[in-house]
Amino acid sequence: MKSQSLQSLSLIDYPAGRENVILRKLETLEDLDIKLGDFIAKGYRGTVFSGFIKPYDYFTIPIKVAIKFARSDADKEGFLLKEARFLEYLEPKTIAPVVYYYDEDMIIMEYIEGAPFSFDSFSSKSELVDVLKEIIEKCYILDKSGVNHSELKGEKHIIITDRGVKFIDFESARFTDNPRNLLQFLGFHILRKPKRIVFLGISLDDLKSGIELYKENPLKGFRKILSLF
Repeated sequence: MKSQSLQSLSLIDYPAGRENVILRKLETLEDLDIKLGDFIAKGYRGTVFSGFIKPYDYFTIPIKVAIKFARSDADKEGFLLKEARFLEYLEPKTIAPVVYYYDEDMIIMEYIEGAPFSFDSFSSKSELVDVLKEIIEKCYILDKSGVNHSELKGEKHIIITDRGVKFIDFESARFTDNPRNLLQFLGFHILRKPKRIVFLGISLDDLKSGIELYKENPLKGFRKILSLF
C-alpha cells in the first residue's frame, strides 16, 4: 500500500479523506487478500479503483477486480448494499459483473475489460448490428428480470467486451413491474436519431410498431424488434 500516493489513497474516502476510514477500508482489503490497484473513476456516490485478488501460489494468475468505495458525502446510506444485491440477483443472467464481496463501505466485483458502447465506433455495419442485437437481447433479459437499470440511455454503462456485452453501474437500479430498459435504449440510441435509422435500413413505422407491441406483449414485441435488425 506504500506505493499508493497520498492523493490516490484519499480518494478511498472522497471527499472527506478521513484517515481512520481509509485505514479501515484498507484493512478490509488486506483481510480479503485484495491488492489495491489504480484509481479509475469518480461518480456521484462512489469512487472506483482496480485491484487484484492475490494468488495463493506462484502458478496462479491474479484475478483483476473493480473496487467501488462509498463516497463520504453519498446521499443515501446503504446504496452499495442495494447495488451489490442487484448484481447477485443478476449473476445467473451473465449480463452484469460478478460480486466477490460487499459491505456498506465497498463492493469488490469482476473487472469488466472493454470499451463503452458507441454507435459510431464500429468498423463495419454488420459488426454494429451484431452488437445492437446483443444489447437488445440483454435489455430484454433485464426487463424480464424485473430490474430497471434507468441509465442505459447513456453509453458508459454498456461495455463491449471480448466475451460479449455487459451492463455496469446499478446504483440507480430498482425492481419494478414495468422495466423500460429495452425501450429506453431504443428510444435514446436509435428512435431519436433519424440518420441512424436510415443507416441501419430500418423502417421507422416498423420500429414504432414493434415498440408498441412490446408494451403489450414483451416476447412478441422483442421478437419483432429483433427481426428488424
